Amino acid sequence: MGKITIAGLLMCWGSALASVLLEGGHLGSFVALCPFILVFGGTLGAVLITLSTEEVKDLKTYIMLPFKGRHVDLEALVGKMVELVTIGRREGLLALESHIEAQPDPFMRKGLQLVIDGIDAETLFSIMEEDIATRQAWYKDGEEIFTKLGGFAPTLGIIGTVLGLVHMLSKLEDPGTMGPAIAAAFIATLYGVSSANLIFLPLGNKLKKICQIEVAEKRLVLQGLFGLQGGESPRVLEIRLRSFLHEPAGGAGKGKAAGH
Repeated sequence: MGKITIAGLLMCWGSALASVLLEGGHLGSFVALCPFILVFGGTLGAVLITLSTEEVKDLKTYIMLPFKGRHVDLEALVGKMVELVTIGRREGLLALESHIEAQPDPFMRKGLQLVIDGIDAETLFSIMEEDIATRQAWYKDGEEIFTKLGGFAPTLGIIGTVLGLVHMLSKLEDPGTMGPAIAAAFIATLYGVSSANLIFLPLGNKLKKICQIEVAEKRLVLQGLFGLQGGESPRVLEIRLRSFLHEPAGGAGKGKAAGH
């Protein structure tokens, strides 16, 4: 998934640069330090004003996640849940205690421990769904950061263009410089609009997709925990969990868990 993000960004910017070159333009004419500082520095500053301390601490993680992606092998996860249910039926739930630490997912470890402790289904659902909701809220905060970046960047670009035009109009005594000055002024708008639509908003949507994938994974695990708790047949559980593989990401088991 991370490679797809990088490929998409390269395609976006490659297409833009190719169109400039094919029109006979020069890339150097689109490089300007002052608009760059205004648009990107101003955009980041405006977004920082809206963030809490916790969100600022997570900012690096939010930025890196779309490039790392999240690949979940749901087929393997179904196999793992069936394996645990098989052990639980044959050897009892206490036999699963030795398997808890071997699980790399904290959500899985927590759920297994709750089932082994004999918690009832309703409480199990409440606790684990609260974990899912908390994780969704965390992703939502990151998505909103990218949305804010995509909203402020074009505005800062317009401000940069206005400042450039004001500066140009103050030097009308030299008409020969008007053309280059106007072109330079509009570079700020170009930076703002292109960064919003070719960087910030796409990355925000990718973060939303990663959230959907993670939620689908956790809800599948939760259904497996219900099967484990109820002593469900491993074969029946496998059939039921495999039906989730064909559901839209983020929707796996959402309604089924509540009705278990």
